[in-house]
Amino acid sequence: MVDIFQEVEEDLKRERAERIWRKYGKVIVAVAAVIVLGVAGREGWKTYEHSTRVEDGTRFANALELVNAGPDKSQAALDAFDTIIAKGDDGFVALGHFQKARIYLSQNDTDKAVTELEAIAADKDVDQVYRDLAVIQIAMNSASAQNADALIARLEPIAVPENTWYHSAREMIAVLNIAAGKTEEAKSLLTELADDKTAPADMRGRANELLKAIKA
Repeated sequence: MVDIFQEVEEDLKRERAERIWRKYGKVIVAVAAVIVLGVAGREGWKTYEHSTRVEDGTRFANALELVNAGPDKSQAALDAFDTIIAKGDDGFVALGHFQKARIYLSQNDTDKAVTELEAIAADKDVDQVYRDLAVIQIAMNSASAQNADALIARLEPIAVPENTWYHSAREMIAVLNIAAGKTEEAKSLLTELADDKTAPADMRGRANELLKAIKA
């Protein structure tokens, strides 16, 4: 009888986790993606600003102008970033892929966006900070209950205090645990995030909101 009650309890936990994922999962992924893309944009500007490769910087700035010109210029922007990827140095190659992913996401073409991000993650010539960011973006844009464990395994090496993307990786792992029905694991991570004064304030706020949802 004990086993039966345990099974029922687990089923209820799994059902509740699925409800929470359906209600909050996509929202938190979207919010986190905007934040991380913003950081990527700042990193890109730093690269442009400090690079001695003026030609690469000029190409990148011109391509960004096409992105900002609106959807009608999307194909021209994609072509411009392809040129950067083909001719630029490793940093600009990564930024070109990131920007192409951004365009594809604006077109709701997640598969193509993830392909661009995977190209960064797999490129050993690209700085590790960009490769790690790409892995986080892959998780944000392809998360599901089915692939949650595989994505968590990719994020765990990033979710260490010395990594630039430590907090973002831990937040994403918590969300993936919710998707997988592992509410206790998610609760532990979210509690740590909510109490971590070194984490961004908006991330701590999201952690608190998700904790309330999980405990509801």
